Amino acid sequence: MKLGFKSCFLVLACLLGSNACKTSDLSPAAANVAAGRNAAGPGCKPLGYLTGKGGGTFGGSLVSNEDLIEYAMNDLRNQAAEKGANYVQHDPPQMGSGDGTTTTVTITGTAYQCPKAAPAG
Repeated sequence: MKLGFKSCFLVLACLLGSNACKTSDLSPAAANVAAGRNAAGPGCKPLGYLTGKGGGTFGGSLVSNEDLIEYAMNDLRNQAAEKGANYVQHDPPQMGSGDGTTTTVTITGTAYQCPKAAPAG
């Protein structure tokens, strides 16, 4: 079976499109990382500043703002878990745009290792 250029392009677009609409998966370890805007509690040790990113080439009309935010937050929590954190204090999401639509989201924050449950927030 020989595929023409248009057929190959359509198959590639479908494959890329299905991945473009997915959000970053949350790792099992990251599921245990609380995230909030509140300051870390007493006894929490800062582990580093992080940047979670969502979106990119296929943002905009293919991915909702909510999904872009979820993608960036999952990325942030995954990074925090890799550092051994159980809490990440984050800033508000920053939306990037192109051609009148949101195409990217960035969420920055600081990872902490806390001795007990971190503040909810």
